[in-house]
Amino acid sequence: MARPMVKPGTKVLDIVKAVENHILENASGMSFPCNVAINNIAAHYTSPVDDQTVIEEGDLVTVDCGAHVDGCISDSAFTIALNPDHEALVKASEDATRVAIRMMRPGAKLNTIGALIEDTIKSAGFEPIKQLSGHQLKEYELHGEKQVPCVSGKSEVLVEEGEVYAIETFASTGSGNVTDLPDPLIYQLLPIRVPVRFKGTKRFLGIARKEFKEFPFAKRWMAEHLRKAELELAIRELQKNGALLAHHILTEEEGEFVSQAEDTVIVTAKGAEKTT
Repeated sequence: MARPMVKPGTKVLDIVKAVENHILENASGMSFPCNVAINNIAAHYTSPVDDQTVIEEGDLVTVDCGAHVDGCISDSAFTIALNPDHEALVKASEDATRVAIRMMRPGAKLNTIGALIEDTIKSAGFEPIKQLSGHQLKEYELHGEKQVPCVSGKSEVLVEEGEVYAIETFASTGSGNVTDLPDPLIYQLLPIRVPVRFKGTKRFLGIARKEFKEFPFAKRWMAEHLRKAELELAIRELQKNGALLAHHILTEEEGEFVSQAEDTVIVTAKGAEKTT
């Protein structure tokens, strides 16, 4: 339902809210806030409360979202090129994800799959994003211990029957390296108990544990419950105590472009079965 909204003149905030509302009406909840990444942004951009960002002519736009039903997670992403010059970049990540899914079967080496992803993207004339990868999905756990890299490596970890994975690949016109931006818009509680001083922090913890559980959440969502000053103070206190993880916006160099393609699969004896 998000694809028709990706067009010049649409506010990113409108897309994000529409996707999130659709998921909340049809699933138990969000497993990750809806992300809308434009041009050189690779991951982790979701709208702040007052986001005025508008999709423009020629943009490359990725929509990435996650949902869960009673803790069972699905994760999916697609990229739309509003400039025909970027269609090959979109195809590169789509092809890489498709090839990786075909390789997902019991006994396959995740490193071998990563090498195939890298070869597919590079053969199209682009670079895979080295710091981002697909990941195992477990009940109420978005990022399991097994990773599906976008590049080759030395890991000997094998795929096993019954496992669930988010297979996601990223293709870039740049170097394939991303950097963190300040002022993250997505956070996640860590499974530890820490002492807190401020009433606002206690409210923050209560809301996050009840509403979002183990899943990442948008700062925008928490702003519906806490005043701005109260929210900022709670974030600072929890980060200082090591109880709050920030998912920073990740970007390629200015002027470059990044595409993404993602599907969720269950590994069966015969191969991978898509659920998204």
